[in-house]
Amino acid sequence: MSEDAGRRSMTRRTRDFTVLLGTTALVLFLLALTGALGLIEALSALGVIASVALAYFVGSAARVPQGVADTWADKPAPEPAEPGPGLFAALPLPALEIGPGQKIMAFNRAADDLFQLANLPFARASAVIRSPVLLAAIDQALERTNAAPISAELETGPDETWRAHVSRIPAGKNVLVLMEDLTPVKRAARARADFLANASHELRTPLTAISGFIETMRGPAKDDTAAWPRFLDIMAGESDRMSRLIADLLSLSRIESSEHVLPRGRENLAEIVSASLAALEPIAAGKGVTLTINAAPTEMPEMTAHRDELVQVVENLVSNAVKYSNAGSTVTLSFGTAPSLAEARITASQQWTLSGRMTLLQALARTSAPEAAVWLRVEDQGPGIEREHLPRLGERFYRADQSRGGKITGTGLGLAIVKHIMAHHRGGLAVETLMGQGTAFGVWMPTGRDA
Repeated sequence: MSEDAGRRSMTRRTRDFTVLLGTTALVLFLLALTGALGLIEALSALGVIASVALAYFVGSAARVPQGVADTWADKPAPEPAEPGPGLFAALPLPALEIGPGQKIMAFNRAADDLFQLANLPFARASAVIRSPVLLAAIDQALERTNAAPISAELETGPDETWRAHVSRIPAGKNVLVLMEDLTPVKRAARARADFLANASHELRTPLTAISGFIETMRGPAKDDTAAWPRFLDIMAGESDRMSRLIADLLSLSRIESSEHVLPRGRENLAEIVSASLAALEPIAAGKGVTLTINAAPTEMPEMTAHRDELVQVVENLVSNAVKYSNAGSTVTLSFGTAPSLAEARITASQQWTLSGRMTLLQALARTSAPEAAVWLRVEDQGPGIEREHLPRLGERFYRADQSRGGKITGTGLGLAIVKHIMAHHRGGLAVETLMGQGTAFGVWMPTGRDA
């Protein structure tokens, strides 16, 4: 069998050598005949090509070991491996394999969700991709076998950005396109820029006021000492405002930096509520607002929580309710337990008929089974919040002052801090409002397992 394989191999090499040499000689003869190439040059080129072909013919005639020859004699040469469906399915990012003519040869589930490819088998890339930059990168990768990987950014929506990585598949004619979602990164960058702009604006306002009064006391009102107490009161108020803003910024930064670390302490919500209201009673009394507690009849279980952060949640929600309440009104604080996060959300934020509602933060369930939860609800009897403001509640520095009774002093960070604290505790935050009757904010969170 090995001798037959050797004879077949020799016959193929002889045929290839003859065809190559004959074709080359014919081409050179035609070039010389038309005058495009001189006769001497044509004969020299033929001699060089014949020498190279002869060297290849002789070198390729080396005997193959018999064991290998017996194994390979009747088997075709293996073809280059190409990415298969299993590999594409394992990729966490949208991926497409595009062949010559921009035909989409394969794609994974993530790419189907992005481009809706299930009903377009072997469609051209230009039929689903609207980015000229990406299509040009695909064409470049298809045309050049040694092209370096190319990256291109494309906008797929008003607030959605993707980066496409285009590269040629080794030992193949197809191109791999891998999509990376840059939307969270872009949003974070915009949020960071907005945060810095808003923070600088909020700090600049009181600083400008203080600087103005200092300049006035040094200049036109230098001798008007009777007006100084009023100026000093305003300056003290602006200074306090800056102090609150800086304290809230530091608190928000601290909460964000530890948001990925779950709390470990075991606390009782009833004790936290009692301690927080005791600290807020003088403030409420000074404005003529009554604070009442409507606790659940059952004893509150301990929960996994960070005590200082939950105290801050209660104080921020109650102080906001007092701030937007008129003298003689009541702020009611209710809390209790629920067998699941879903029931806790309903109890905390869906108590009024025909109210405007918005879930500002959805609680994250750790398991598919229902988790025991605790909830807290703070109701005021203020003017309410207009519906168009509800989606933006919880944003940094956002205040719906006009919808809640005129200009109210504050940093605009209270609800943002509450939102981040509840995210730290894997809890939720929602608002419910009735125009002219009041507003209620509800929070809920899992109790967690005993340590």
